[in-house]
Amino acid sequence: MRRMINSRRNRGFSLIELLVAVLVMGIGVLGISALQLVSMQNNRAALQRAEAVQLAYDVLDRIRANPLGAPVGQPYQIDMGDFPGAVVDCTANTCTQAQMTQFDLGVWKCTLGDFHDEDICGELREDGALASEDDQPGLPEGDGSIAVNGNGVITVVVRWAERGNQTRNVTVSSQG
Repeated sequence: MRRMINSRRNRGFSLIELLVAVLVMGIGVLGISALQLVSMQNNRAALQRAEAVQLAYDVLDRIRANPLGAPVGQPYQIDMGDFPGAVVDCTANTCTQAQMTQFDLGVWKCTLGDFHDEDICGELREDGALASEDDQPGLPEGDGSIAVNGNGVITVVVRWAERGNQTRNVTVSSQG
């Protein structure tokens, strides 16, 4: 008789033990999935910040390459939400230094992302002065401003919207 009792105890796992094991495994998988999601979101935010810094340095390089480009008293300056006036494609045409300033500002604003729908941005893409929107989508709601103070310090601000429509800025200053 004793032998029969022992054989019932050694039969294997009970249904409750199995359900607990599945529950523990499920919680672990959900935790790993949540961690992966947060990691991907943080990587995207880091990529956007890096792109914003790159775009700020891009326009600073353009300014350094054309230091006399703007008319006297009107250096490379532009506000958020503004788009430069008449932009001539300086990759296809010979331009004056002032036209090159407008071209640089136009290319920069088109590259930021918020002005993709401007007609001049489409024309610059067709002429090959800008990469396609697929190759260079810019930042979500990306915009920028450039200010020059009386001491010749150039301040470039790049603004974009992150997840949840949180506005982010990158500010880069350089001696002109």
